[in-house]
Amino acid sequence: MSRYRVVFTGLTRTEEYFKGHIARFGISPSDTETMIKKAPVVLKEADSLEFIRKYARAIMQAGGDVYIQTCKDRSMNENLSRCVAGMESFTQCPRCGHRQRKRVKCERCGFMLKQH
Repeated sequence: MSRYRVVFTGLTRTEEYFKGHIARFGISPSDTETMIKKAPVVLKEADSLEFIRKYARAIMQAGGDVYIQTCKDRSMNENLSRCVAGMESFTQCPRCGHRQRKRVKCERCGFMLKQH
């Protein structure tokens, strides 16, 4: 059985908009600030893909950029680093500042990113 995670990678709207809308999830302002600064971070983990999709949708509506990560091995709880992508798997667009998994071009603005 798979386990799923919602990973927050940054903002799609203004920080003020996000902070105003994310409060309904019971996340404190200080935790929200930390989440934005330390992205990418895991926000929620569950066995139900349906639940995780609803949660991810709600975060996106609040102005957050997220993706769903699948962890097929249930023993990953003992070694999360094997399941959660390390910081070296991410990059930040020099044009728009969007944090994302490494790719050829920015998923937000289309800027061609440096290949590693």
